[in-house]
This record gives sequence, C-alpha cells and structure tokens, in this order.
Amino acid sequence: MSFAQLVSNHAQTLAHAVKANATREYFAHWQESPSKKFYGETAADEGETAFKALLNMKFMNLSHTNGATDFQWHGEEESPYGFPLGVTYPQVPVETLITNAQAAQKQWQRLAPAERASVLIQTLEDAAKQFFTIAHATMHTSGQGFGMSFQASGAHSFDRALEAIAIGYSEQAQFVPEVTWKKPAGGGEVTVQKRFHVVPKGVGLVIGCSTFPIWNTLPGLYASLVTGNPVIVKPHPKAVLPIAIVVASIQATLKGLGLDANLVQLAADSSANPLSLVLAEHPAVNVIDFTGGAFGNVLEDVARKHGKSVFTEKAGVNGVIVESAQNLDAVLDNIAWTLTLYSGQMCTTSQNFFVNKNGVRDEATGTIVPLDEITKRLAAKIDALITNPKMGGGVAGGIQSEATHKRVQEARDVAAKSAILVRDSAPVPQAGFENARTASPLVVQTSAAQSDIYEHEWFGPVSFIIPTDGFEHSLQLLLRSLKAKGALTTLVYTTNAAERDAAEEAIIFEGKAPVAFNYVGGVYVNQSSAFSDFHGAGANPAGNASFADASFVTSRFNVIGAREVA
Repeated sequence: MSFAQLVSNHAQTLAHAVKANATREYFAHWQESPSKKFYGETAADEGETAFKALLNMKFMNLSHTNGATDFQWHGEEESPYGFPLGVTYPQVPVETLITNAQAAQKQWQRLAPAERASVLIQTLEDAAKQFFTIAHATMHTSGQGFGMSFQASGAHSFDRALEAIAIGYSEQAQFVPEVTWKKPAGGGEVTVQKRFHVVPKGVGLVIGCSTFPIWNTLPGLYASLVTGNPVIVKPHPKAVLPIAIVVASIQATLKGLGLDANLVQLAADSSANPLSLVLAEHPAVNVIDFTGGAFGNVLEDVARKHGKSVFTEKAGVNGVIVESAQNLDAVLDNIAWTLTLYSGQMCTTSQNFFVNKNGVRDEATGTIVPLDEITKRLAAKIDALITNPKMGGGVAGGIQSEATHKRVQEARDVAAKSAILVRDSAPVPQAGFENARTASPLVVQTSAAQSDIYEHEWFGPVSFIIPTDGFEHSLQLLLRSLKAKGALTTLVYTTNAAERDAAEEAIIFEGKAPVAFNYVGGVYVNQSSAFSDFHGAGANPAGNASFADASFVTSRFNVIGAREVA
C-alpha cells in the first residue's frame, strides 16, 4: 500500500482526533466493551487461546531478533492470580538496539507528518485486532480484572496513542514545508527559497511500569514516533508480555509497509540486571519517558546533565476534601468504588480524605452526619462491593507485586500503634484462581498532625481519613501535600459555591494539580478520558508530563530551516 493511500484511508480518523483534541468533547475511536457485538462471535475465545499459546515459550515474534535464538533469554513474570507465565524474551545487547534504531530513523524522518501519522494509525488498527490477547496478558501480569485489562490496555490506551499522534501531526503541520519568500528591496525584490525540516531529537526510550504496561507506554511511544524518532521500549521485567505483543504487531505492520521494523524495539531486561539507567545515559538516547516512583528523579537529573528531553510520572499523594454533599450516600458509593477499583493500584487513586471533624452536611436528608457514622458507612459500602459475587473480584483484581501486598500489613501495623483502623484488609476471592494474591481496601483514621504517616504515597489498597477543623483547614492540608509530594488527581465535595471557587483557584494555581468536584454515579476521579482529560498536570512533584498537552510532543523535535537565494 502506498503512503498516499494510507493518508487517504486514515484522513477521517486523523481529522476526528485533531478536532477532539481542540474541542475536548467526547471521542473514542475504539470500543471499550469486549462485547461480541463490536468484536465478533469468536474474538474472545481466539484471544484467550492465543494468550495461552504464548505461555512457557520463547517470545519469537520480534523483528529485531531476526529469528535468531543465540541471545540470552530471560523471563520472570508471575501472574498475581497464582501461576508463572514461563515466557522468556531475548536480551538484545544495548549497542545492537541503538544501531538498529539509528538506522531506522534515517528512513522514518524523511516521511511527511501526514505520512507518519497515517502509518502509525495503521499500526494501532492492526494491533487492535489482538485486544483480547493483550487483555489476558495484562490481567496476568498487572493483576487487573479482565474487564479493566481490556479497557485500559485496549481501547483506552490506544485512544491515548491516537491522541498523541493527532497532537504531533497538528504541531508539525501548522507551517508549510517550503515557501518562496519575497521581500521588496529598493527598486526590486529579494527572493529566497526556504525549506523547513522537522528534525527528531534522536532515539527515544520508554520505560514501562508493572501496573499499566500499555496505558502508560503508548502515549510516549507514539508521541516520539509521530515526530520522527525511533523508540526502544524497556518494559518492567514483571510485565513484559502485554507490550511485547504490541511491539511485535507494530513491527509486523511497519515491515508490511516496506519500512524498517526496528523503528520500534523491545529491550527486555531482568530485575537483577536492569537496563533503564544504562539506556537513559546512552549518548544516542535523547528522549526519555518514564512511569514509576522515585527513579523518575534520577532520570530528570540525567536529562538535565546531558541535555535530554524527559517526561516523568512519579509518585504522588492524591487527596479528597469532604465538606458537604448533595447526597452523601452517593458520595460514599463513589469513594468506595474508587478505593476498590484495581485494589487502589492506580496512580490516580485517592489516598487521603480530609473530612470535617464536626460532620458533613447531607443535603438529601438535611442533616449533619457525624464523622464516626461516615467512616462506618464507607466501610460498609466497600464491604458490599467486595462481597458482591458478580463484580467484587473483577473490580478489585489482584495485587501486582509482593511489595504492595506487604505495604498493606505495614499500614495495619501503623494503625495498631498510633491510629484507628476503620476497615481492615482481607483477601478477595477470585473465581478459578485460588492462589491469587489479593487484598481489599484498608482504611485508617489518623489525626491531622500525623502528616508523617499520610503525607507520602502508600501505593495500593491503603487510604487515610484525616479529620480537620473545616473546609479551610482541609484545603490547607491538601495544599501542603500538593506542594511537597504532588498529585495526579484531587477531588472536592462541597455544596458551597464560594468553597468550590476557592478550592479550584488554590488547587490549580497554587497546588498546580487537577481538581474534580462532587463526583457521583459512574464518573470516578481515578479515570481519565483521552482527547478530553489531561492526565496529570506536569507542574507538581508527581511528574513533569501531561497526557497529552502540546509540550508532551513538541520537546521531541526541532524545526530547522534551509535557505537559498533564488
């Protein structure tokens, strides 16, 4: 297929995505439901079969191995649902990856922005045919329930990739590539032929995480690709398979279009011999994307020292103010779901709840509900969700790492020594997986003075209720946390318009974090929508990147001109 045909085939998709980025209205290119209506009668069974066929085998689908088996092979993935995957991956030498990437860039950077965008949309369309396989791989590396795995690693992450493509295309296509420039000069004119070239920064590196191996990888991957950069994907060694499937699919599409498949490569490593810093410090790597914890600070230092572009999402402490509510019961339902979804293992999950110690006004009943009753009702809401036989296990999922599982016991010990245990954690039954590693939400009540406990990230199913002297005190504590630790989400419940305005002004302009208000029903603070919500702010200590504003793309290329007197 010619590039001109590709551009024509995907012109409407690209136009819709560009428009959605501008209007911020609802737009989704892929269906988030795994329904047979959208994906066919046999897709689910075929996807599960394909996933099982990958287990206990060498992953041989990567183009940059050229079918060779003389690499060292390594794999250490274990399903949180209780069994080893047994998949091993080639450990390709770093210099081989770099050489491959640089060779692939020479061809890729010569394509026009519309051609690159169209090729990339085609890679997404082709990879989307494996949504069910990817979902099973995500489930059994991250611990997400199948439904969430399908959405997060399928439609939602692919929409985020399309979002990055659209922004990258718009930023590159806003000026003409060539112009005949004429300037009046005396009795005549000066004519200069000018050409403007989009020049990629160089090799891109995307360092993946274990909890969202695709959702947190695709935005940076496609932002670099659309701007002309080759990319090396370095997944978390405990969650390789989902993104390996995607990389292999991308390579197959590129090869089928006559392009160098090594434009995207997988750099599988091991926990014992990590490659992240080795790759990040390599002189040829000029763009770095990272999702994780404090290691992001190391990468930011590397970038500053060596003049690289780095985009980080690090640890943050997400806070909620509960002052008053139109319907407190609906609020508690919403919070219970937020805390239970994927057992709190989302970077956007709320951790700290600043609640008026004198109670919360419930407009639905016209009463002030005491703090003790609020905590009991919240615990009961979580219990009801967890024990629901139709949805409890699927919503909670499994615990991705043993470290997160141990963190629950650490929080329980803290509560026993110096706080109040509102709701204890317990295993969550998972049908068909008796050995699954699980933990339901643990809720602890501390005092406002115990910031040493609640003012750092307890990643996983751990949250804190902090009684305050009222709205102003709650806002003060939240802002202190935002400035010190940052956050990807904040949420405020109030029926007072003045309080809402004050919170929006302070949290956004002083705390430099996103804020949501009065979420109830099926809208949750730990979920964000491509083309509309900016994931993260890129302006507080939780990270310097936002999925996806213009700066997430424009720092990956330069525009350099050539001039010639006509």
